[in-house]
Amino acid sequence: MLNVVIAEDNVSVSVHLSNAINTKNVRCVAILNEGTRVYQKIKDTRADILILDLKMPGKNGLQILQQIEDDEDLKTKVIIYSGDAEYMKLVREYDFILKFISKITPYEEVSRQLQTIEDEKNNRGLENRVTEILFKLGFTYSLKGTRLIKECILYSVQENNENINYLYDKVAKNRGCNPLTLKSDINTAVNYMWKFTDKEKARKILRIGEKDKPSTRTVITMVKYYIEK
Repeated sequence: MLNVVIAEDNVSVSVHLSNAINTKNVRCVAILNEGTRVYQKIKDTRADILILDLKMPGKNGLQILQQIEDDEDLKTKVIIYSGDAEYMKLVREYDFILKFISKITPYEEVSRQLQTIEDEKNNRGLENRVTEILFKLGFTYSLKGTRLIKECILYSVQENNENINYLYDKVAKNRGCNPLTLKSDINTAVNYMWKFTDKEKARKILRIGEKDKPSTRTVITMVKYYIEK
């Protein structure tokens, strides 16, 4: 869920924008029509995104951005929502600003862009979880095959498909390489992992017997299982 705070002095605009962005995976957690409480509100709500009008009574957008800049622990990203080109030129230095959106942009388009941000956030989280499990198994990320099996797992989760040949073909097409070469690289990574890993720990994670060796299919299936459970 992407939590959004709207800081916009036009009450009607802020309400319409809030109604548009409230979807299954995005929600507006607060609306503020003046600037003095914006910084504290995004801290209190742990907002992922602040949609910020630069011309605000109380404290303007420039002052709010400086407050965010000064707080090293704050993770909130900002979407500048403004029609003032001169103001927008003054804030391009901040690296926590994700986008600049004009006020003539349809509310539905703002909602679509937020959904894209949420999708990207979920994908990053999924990638991190897959990487964490592969590391626990003992995979070495310097090997190309480790990165390739990670892509296979991501496709398996996203498309709910565990057909190993389909996954090879999917990743090979995405990378512009031969599926057989890809398979060989992955098998090399699996064999390298098994040679140097804590076998007792790896067997427990992969749920294989004392005399069994892990296959690529087993690794993909079990990592997908842990991600989805």
